[in-house]
Amino acid sequence: MKIAITGLTGFLGHYVAKKPFEGDVQIQALIRNTSNTLHLKDYEKKITFVKGDLSDKEILKKFVQGADVVIHMAYERDGATFHEAANKDIKRFVEANLLGSIELLDASKQAGIKQFIFISSCAVYGHIFPHIKLDELHPLIPDSNYGAYKASVEAFCHSYFMTKAFDTTIFRPVGIYGTNPHLAHSAWYNIVKDIKHGVNVEVSGGGKVVHVEDIAQAIDLAIDNKEAAGKIYNLVDFYIDNMTIASMVKELCGSRSIISGIPKQPIHTIDNTQSKVLGVHYAGMEGLKRYIQELINHV
Repeated sequence: MKIAITGLTGFLGHYVAKKPFEGDVQIQALIRNTSNTLHLKDYEKKITFVKGDLSDKEILKKFVQGADVVIHMAYERDGATFHEAANKDIKRFVEANLLGSIELLDASKQAGIKQFIFISSCAVYGHIFPHIKLDELHPLIPDSNYGAYKASVEAFCHSYFMTKAFDTTIFRPVGIYGTNPHLAHSAWYNIVKDIKHGVNVEVSGGGKVVHVEDIAQAIDLAIDNKEAAGKIYNLVDFYIDNMTIASMVKELCGSRSIISGIPKQPIHTIDNTQSKVLGVHYAGMEGLKRYIQELINHV
């Protein structure tokens, strides 16, 4: 099987590369000229790198040629955060990401691929209706340009699926945590670093999280899986506030740091039933503790 993947050089891509590497597959990765591929070195014998971006139709044809499955994870943000990139230059943002994604869908159709997997985001929900279950059927009313982009690509995925171009599978992860190849970009890095070194910290906020390996697991379960055709899956493990994270770090490393702040409580619960039906087994609190311990060991 040949899998064409965008975004393989990113944080999630590093973990997604591990799964196919274990099986009998070949990977084609679309990368920019400036992309760093060092963290993929262990998997390079199964990866063919195609240099270019989503704006080049000819490159996209070459990228998806002969592929059975396309996994679309790439998001052009030029060093900014996800939401900053979507607000900075809307014209460039739409051309690079939305139009580029549509070009990829079209190139995939022309190449005769079997399945298109899109990594969306729970940002597509935006406004939450308090009396409607927050599952995959909840209305999409994005409250950000980033969420609007993801929802737009989802709509085009549905269009290609409904016209029988190929099967589609969409994943909507929440905040992703896990050890980043660029360690300082790992979730809660600064909190862990400060507390380990005895610095007093004030924390606030929190959010719904999922381990990066759980997302890679979900993608792997969906590949060439007819049961996942036309399906959307929320990927969420649980809610965690940063006060709880800080207290966990302090206990694990025996720090004398003084932690201040007010725990933030969740407003909504996102339903993850469908992902469990797919076969996803979430890391849970024990997985979070293992990650925090690993981060403590490295900072």
